[in-house]
Amino acid sequence: VHGESEDLKTGFAQETHPEQRRMSFKILLCLSLALSIQGGALQPVPIQPPQASYAEGSTAVLQCPLQSGKIQDYHVFWFQQKPSKSPAFILKHGNDGRIDQSSSFDARFVPIRDADTNAYVLQIQKVKTEESATYFCVAEANYFQIAVSGSGTRLIITGGQSAQVPSSVIILSDVSLKPESSDVYALCVVEHFYPGLLEMKWSTAGKDITEGVISGPVTLNEDGTYTTSSILKVSRNFFNSV
Repeated sequence: VHGESEDLKTGFAQETHPEQRRMSFKILLCLSLALSIQGGALQPVPIQPPQASYAEGSTAVLQCPLQSGKIQDYHVFWFQQKPSKSPAFILKHGNDGRIDQSSSFDARFVPIRDADTNAYVLQIQKVKTEESATYFCVAEANYFQIAVSGSGTRLIITGGQSAQVPSSVIILSDVSLKPESSDVYALCVVEHFYPGLLEMKWSTAGKDITEGVISGPVTLNEDGTYTTSSILKVSRNFFNSV
């Protein structure tokens, strides 16, 4: 065995002349570059709209177009995440058309591939208020095990009998506690609302304030409703001018 190994090494050394080695290097370099380019081309980029709103009982349509890549080349996974909870798997729509659906979600959740817009679509038929949540699509290729998630769409369902407006809205400020401070903090607490998706805005004179805003987490109460908060930081001069 040792002799054969030495013969192989000798034969290889004799056959790999400098010109052959340069040619082999060029081939390997081209192959590596091609794989790199192909890998980049295979990177899917799901683009999800930030928010969608539908009336209870209607058909909610969640769009997930691919900015890069073709939908027929990838499997798509859909997940639902409610406030204060982990993402829940809804279904997988394979690139062969096969659908694997979680037993926790019924047949009202229908995946569609729209070739005209190069988009994955999730329809929720006869949508319910409790299905208000953030929905994520994840595209995955067979090649290189690439999986890329969209940023999620907040689905808000309105008009349902189970919907509940906040029972209280509390606004607090430290303006009188720290008169020497150059900044003023205001806290807004919104309690006992349902479903758990709520858009909070700070505004003055009809104009929204977007800078200095920190959104708190949405927490689940024992009665099934939700509570959240928001903090606004502004300069004292701005506060006094309002």
